[in-house]
Order: sequence, then structure tokens, then C-alpha cells
Amino acid sequence: MNTILPILVVDNNYIAKEVAILAGIAIALELIILLLVVFLVIFKNKKGWWIINRKSHMTVLGSSEKRMLSSLLSEAIIKLSEEKTGALITIERSMPLNQYVDLGIKIDSEVSPQLLQSIFYKESPLHDGAVIIRLGRIECASTYFPLTNKKISSQYGSRHRAALGISELTDSVSIVVSETTGAVSIARDGKFLQVENLNNLVRTLFDELASSKEMANQLQ
Repeated sequence: MNTILPILVVDNNYIAKEVAILAGIAIALELIILLLVVFLVIFKNKKGWWIINRKSHMTVLGSSEKRMLSSLLSEAIIKLSEEKTGALITIERSMPLNQYVDLGIKIDSEVSPQLLQSIFYKESPLHDGAVIIRLGRIECASTYFPLTNKKISSQYGSRHRAALGISELTDSVSIVVSETTGAVSIARDGKFLQVENLNNLVRTLFDELASSKEMANQLQ
């Protein structure tokens, strides 16, 4: 007795189509996984900035360079304080201040106490706004930051509000000189540090800019 076996008809076009679909799904899954990894890396950065593997500007400067920068800034700030000349100097750290640099007047000069005094001189066209220090150089002058929404003492003016505002948005360090009293304040992480003794200003600034390792070496 002869047995009739069913004949399996293979549609090559159908198989090719299914393989293509599966390959497309695999590629899509790989892309999704890649995007998730990128997403996690981005938001691992401090305060959610869209930066991947960016080195801190302050870590580019060595300990001796930070100490020199602190010394030059202190010399300028003490003079501005004595003359009660209002000033706002912001030091960029790991979070770039590009949008604020673009708003200001490009300087790109070495830090000089005399130049800083000239910029903030009351008759200077650049005295309003802030100076941004980047990589140990004066990057720009006469730029403006968003003001803080916090309720702060009435003794603080717009410079103080701007310094606090930028410290809330970035990890920058800002030094403010009051044009009313000559008092010096440092804004960082949304808080003010009042500088009571200007003789210790160099050390205070260095401590604000230095890494924990550099500070430990200073104490040894």
C-alpha cells in the first residue's frame, strides 16, 4: 500500500521577509539599549547637565595655578573692597558657562588685578554685569546671570542675587564686592559665605577652588 506524504512548499520570499523583520527588531532593540545607556550616563552627571565625560576646568589647572589665581583675584578684590567698587567675578568649574560667555564682551586675557580694577571702575562701560574666569583667564566681562528667586536680606543688591542665581544653576564660584559697604561674599551651591577677614582671602578662595585631595595636601 502506497502512502501519500504531504508536500511542504517553501516560499523563499516569505522566509526572507520574516528574517528581515527579525533583523530589524534586533537592530531596534540594540538602539534602544544604547539610548538607555547614554541616557543614564548623561543624568549621572551633576545637576543633569547634558555633558558626557567632560573634565572639570578646575581639574585642568594644577594646585600651584589655582593658588596663583587665588592670589591675583584676592589682590584685585581687596583693592575693590577698599574703594567700595561693586564687582562680580565668577569662576567657571566643571559646568560650562558658554551661554553667559556669549552674552558678555569677549576679553580672553590673563588675570590681572589692574585689569579687573579697570573693568569694574564705575565709569567703565564694562562695569555692569559679571566677569567670567575660565581656565585661569578672564574670558569675558559685562555678562548677566539669572537672579535667584530666594528671599535674601535687603542689604544684598542685584550682583548678589545674580551670584546666588548662577550658583544655584551651576557649580561655579562667584565673588561679590558690595558697592555700598565694600563687604566681600562668595556664592557657591546656592549659599553665601561672608569673608570676614580679607587677609585670609587667598586661602579662602583656594579652598573653594581646590579639590579635596589638594586641600588635604595643604594641611600636611
